[in-house]
Amino acid sequence: MTIYLLDENVLRELHPNGNFEVLAWYATVAESDLRISVMTFFEKRRGWERRKKDDPELATARLAELDALESAYRDRMVSIDGAVVAEWARLLGAKNKNQRDKALAATAVVHGFVLVTRNVDDMRGCNVQVLNPLKAQPAIETV
Repeated sequence: MTIYLLDENVLRELHPNGNFEVLAWYATVAESDLRISVMTFFEKRRGWERRKKDDPELATARLAELDALESAYRDRMVSIDGAVVAEWARLLGAKNKNQRDKALAATAVVHGFVLVTRNVDDMRGCNVQVLNPLKAQPAIETV
């Protein structure tokens, strides 16, 4: 069974007007095979918290949606534990760029997940399995 770890840039396409390729891929995957890292929830929450000062109504609505997503993924939310931290540090030691992306790569490596992201180039050298659902025929590759 393949387990997929969803990046934030994929999650933001999961709405009726989202990217066609992402939605087509998503329709082929069982919900039970999807995971979201606490790092992804951090990224989304931080962005909407920052937005509160400019557009409090929109930010409040999006934070409520995020609460619902967190609730839906309660049993499929992946923590950053000691093993992930060790792999994350190793990846950053090799190339200290894209720190939060490297946290997702480390999580995928440690748990044997496929990282679903459009940022495949940012993952090169991490020896992680990735899938870019923005491609017409997405396929798992190790980068």
